[in-house]
Amino acid sequence: MGRAAFLTLLGAAAACSAPASTGGAASRLTLPEIRLQAAQLDLRAFAAEAAFLFPEETRELTRSLLRAEFAAREAERLGLAPDAARLELEMAAFEDGLRQELGGEAPDFEAWARQRYGRSWAEVRRVLGEHLARNQLYQLCVRAEGSSQPRVRMFWLVSGDEQEAETWARQLRSGADPRTFLAGSVLRGREPDGSFGPMPARLPPPHETALAGAAPGAVIGPLRFEGDRSYWVGRVAAVEAALSAPPPVQELLAELDRRPLEPLEGRTWFEAMLRRYTANDGAISIAALQPAFVSATSPPAPLQ
Repeated sequence: MGRAAFLTLLGAAAACSAPASTGGAASRLTLPEIRLQAAQLDLRAFAAEAAFLFPEETRELTRSLLRAEFAAREAERLGLAPDAARLELEMAAFEDGLRQELGGEAPDFEAWARQRYGRSWAEVRRVLGEHLARNQLYQLCVRAEGSSQPRVRMFWLVSGDEQEAETWARQLRSGADPRTFLAGSVLRGREPDGSFGPMPARLPPPHETALAGAAPGAVIGPLRFEGDRSYWVGRVAAVEAALSAPPPVQELLAELDRRPLEPLEGRTWFEAMLRRYTANDGAISIAALQPAFVSATSPPAPLQ
């Protein structure tokens, strides 16, 4: 089974709940084409088996589902909603790209949707619109929540070699200019001078508080985050105070256009949301977040 097919099927298994039982017998959703040693798997058994066979893909899918759920809850808390006009522009851009891919001024979107997804173009377009809205909401929430924290602009130097990272840290503490080492860094910031930010003055585990109270010129690291093989060395370029309230959606979108989310920014937000909503970063948390992933009127059928 290809990874794309796996993610599609596991997504259905994770997000769907079994229909209500009738006549006292538990109903079971099945995947007719998915078998393990000639045994047909229901959705839950498939999800459990896939988590064993594809642990990295399962973890990424789980985090994607959690990100969407956290963003929905944060949007309600912060009073944020996707911008309809921006969504229309993004949909139009997708259709223009698809039109060029298919060729011709009037490509058959319906035939393309049926061939690729087995669904009508109207269905595919609706799902794509929902995806674009969720993605925009996620970005708005990350940037808005970050504005409520003290923020820093950073020079980050990232290396897979611990000794190189230690050398960078030692030279930075001796007064070296971080831009001198940017060519050897795995990552480079989006700002013209190669810096990142401003970003919230907090980091993913296990170094959540490494930037607390940091002043311009402070050097931290080398740091190694959970699940990361690289070593990070940072120097604070500037510090900004937290805002009293999130900026309006239009200001957030304009800032995102100028400075898209950085991976470290999104990762730090995700870890903060795990703590805020007391979710476990594992497959079991999909069922634990009620009622987002489990229907209250159609509870999952017990495993037999």
